[in-house]
Amino acid sequence: MAAALAAYGVNVLSRAEDAAADATVNAGRQVLLKVWNRISPTRRAMLQQAVEDAVTTGPAADDGAAALRMQLRHAMSEDPELFEELRNLLAGAPRTVTASGERSVAVGGDNIGVVSTADGAHITVHGRHTTDPTSS
Repeated sequence: MAAALAAYGVNVLSRAEDAAADATVNAGRQVLLKVWNRISPTRRAMLQQAVEDAVTTGPAADDGAAALRMQLRHAMSEDPELFEELRNLLAGAPRTVTASGERSVAVGGDNIGVVSTADGAHITVHGRHTTDPTSS
């Protein structure tokens, strides 16, 4: 949803489908529209305000994102079928993985191994203690 908000701003709920839009943006937009179409007019006003708050910049943006998450939680708790529909919708959505900054790590799926970016990290693998996770 963050990608949809970044791309469309407060117009995310009324923006016409753009064929060239990124799949992640469309997935977030679809979630918001599905929720929008299933909630009461009172909840819609609250969701609209949360979307507007979420697209602000600065420290208030975090509060807006939290308010948006709360509105989505309320909608799903009031409508268990909506929760299942959103779960199915998101199961097919593409994953975007980004690593940014010094020593960043991005895992695009499941990881069953060690991920360490620390100098001199001590890692225990199958009962063996080592400072080199690649040693045998």
